[in-house]
Formats: sequence, structure tokens, C-alpha cells
Amino acid sequence: MTETKSKAAWERFTADAQNLAGELRRNYKDSSDEKKTVEIDRSLRQLGQAAEAFFASLETATRDPQVRASAKNAARSFGTALADTFRELGDEVDKAINKKTPPG
Repeated sequence: MTETKSKAAWERFTADAQNLAGELRRNYKDSSDEKKTVEIDRSLRQLGQAAEAFFASLETATRDPQVRASAKNAARSFGTALADTFRELGDEVDKAINKKTPPG
């Protein structure tokens, strides 16, 4: 794969991940079904666990310190992106719940 192709692939991944975050946000926001919300939460946790396992395997697969450092950096960036997405989704859920629940 040439550098141009790999750059395009990463850009496509970034766009797809942003699209996924938007769709998840929309599903949370529009969901009045608690089971569906719990299911989305479980799926997101599983995605996070799978990502952690993937990056951990990269980190242990090589003795090259530069590869290990890059794997740690990529895992940290991915974790931050997931955490920010979860935070945004949580804010959207709180807003939706507060709109549906009349003041006490």
C-alpha cells in the first residue's frame, strides 16, 4: 500500500468513526427504550475492551521500543476519542432525560 493509499484509508476511517459517533448520539437522543440504551452502552463498552486488547497485543508483539511507544500513543489517542464520545453521548442522554422528566 502506498503512503497516499494508507493516508486515504486513515482519513476514511476517521470520517467513518465520526459518522458512527453521530449515529450513536442520534440513537441515544431518540431512544425512549431503556433496553436499547442499555444495549448501546454494552456495545460501546465491548468496543472499548476490544480496542484495549488490540493495542495491548501490538505493544507486546514487538521488542522494538519505537513500535511499543507508537502503540501506546495510538491507544491513548483512541481511548481519548472514545472517552470524549462517551462524554458527549452522556450529555445528550442527560438532556433527553431532563426534557422527558417534568420538574419535581
